[in-house]
Amino acid sequence: MPESHGEFQSLYLDSAANWLRPNLRFVNPDGSTYFDTNEIGLKGGPLDPRRKLAVVWGDSVVFGIGGGWPELLDCSGYQFLNGGIEGNAYGAILERAVKLNRERRVALNLILPGWHTIGINTDLCRDLAAALNIVPNPVLVTMPTALNRHIVDQDLTPFFTAGSVADGFYFCGSTEYSIAKQTEVFAHIVERNTIVGETAAAMGVPLIDLFSVFDTTGLSDFRRDFFDVMHPRPNAYPKIAQAVFDGIKALAAAGWEYHPPAAGVARQGAHPWVNGLRKFVTRNRAPI
Repeated sequence: MPESHGEFQSLYLDSAANWLRPNLRFVNPDGSTYFDTNEIGLKGGPLDPRRKLAVVWGDSVVFGIGGGWPELLDCSGYQFLNGGIEGNAYGAILERAVKLNRERRVALNLILPGWHTIGINTDLCRDLAAALNIVPNPVLVTMPTALNRHIVDQDLTPFFTAGSVADGFYFCGSTEYSIAKQTEVFAHIVERNTIVGETAAAMGVPLIDLFSVFDTTGLSDFRRDFFDVMHPRPNAYPKIAQAVFDGIKALAAAGWEYHPPAAGVARQGAHPWVNGLRKFVTRNRAPI
C-alpha cells in the first residue's frame, strides 16, 4: 500500500463514479488483509446469497481504518457491508444508497449522514425525507464527536498530539484550528444530529444515537475514543458495533419492514442552544 493517502485512495476509489473499485484486496506488510472490496464495490467480503444484505452508508466515519467498524456487525441471517466513502457529503451518501437499492434487494440500510459539508444543513431534512421514501428498511444513525458543550469554547491546542490513530489526537483534518471554527464544527454536528433525530421521529424510522453513546462530557479525557474531533479510534469500533447491534437486533429478529408515510415531513426548529452557538460563531468568526 502506498504511504501517500491520496495515492492509496486513488487505487480503490473511482472518484468519477463515486464508488469503490470492485474485487480488490489490500494487504499489510505482514501479509494480513487490510481490507477487501467485493463484486459490487462495497467494503467487505463477497455477497453471500444465504444471508440478507445489510449496508452501512456514510463517509469516513463509516469507511474507517482497515475494514472499519461495520465488519464487526454480526446479526443472524444478515451480511453487513461497508458503504462508507471518505469525504462524501450527505447528498452523495444518499445518492449511493438510492442507487444500490434500485439495483439490488437490500434488507437493511443504516444511514449515517456524515460530517460534510460543515455549515450545510439547510436541506438535510428535505433530502433525508426524499431518500427515506425510496430506500427500504432504513435506520438513521447520529454522528459522534469528541467535542462537548463544556469544552467547545476552550482552547484545545494543548491536547493535540502527534501520533497514530491509536495514540495521536488532531483537530479536523487539514482545517486550521481556531476556537471559532471549533464552535462552528460542534454547532454543525449538533444541528445535523437534531435534524436526523426529528426526521426519524416524524417518519417512523428507527434511530441509533451514537452522539449520545459517545458523549464525552463525563470523561476525564475527551480524546479517549477519537483520534480527531470527528473520527473514532479503531479501538472504539467494538463499542460502535455493539451500540448499532443493540439498536437493530429487535428489528432484524422481527423481519421489520418500513412503510414510508404518505405525506412529506416538515422540519422543526433546532434546539435553542444550537441557535445560540450559531450566533456565537457569527460574532467570532475568524478567517479560515
